[in-house]
Amino acid sequence: MHPEVAAVLRQAQQLQSLMDEQLHKMNTQTFTASDETDTVQVTLNGHFHLTDAYIEDGLLRLGAQVVEQRLNEALLKAMAAASEAIDSDRERLDAAVAEITGKLRTDE
Repeated sequence: MHPEVAAVLRQAQQLQSLMDEQLHKMNTQTFTASDETDTVQVTLNGHFHLTDAYIEDGLLRLGAQVVEQRLNEALLKAMAAASEAIDSDRERLDAAVAEITGKLRTDE
């Protein structure tokens, strides 16, 4: 196999590995947050899907508007944590891709 082709294939494998790791992380990582009173707790996965919700016993007696406000508060906190982690991952991935593709240019 030509050395340049072998180098490109190695880099493609590195890129695929990075993407596989990120997908695994998104499939397994969770973000849990509570409202200020700790009466509502929600969990999102790495795809921002709601995977769990807890509402403290008796909270529903306070009315739908209160429960809605507390659910939204917990959801916003969980989404902020997930967004921060994903932004960090994106920066890490961008740097890794730049390094891998930069090697290709320097190896030519």
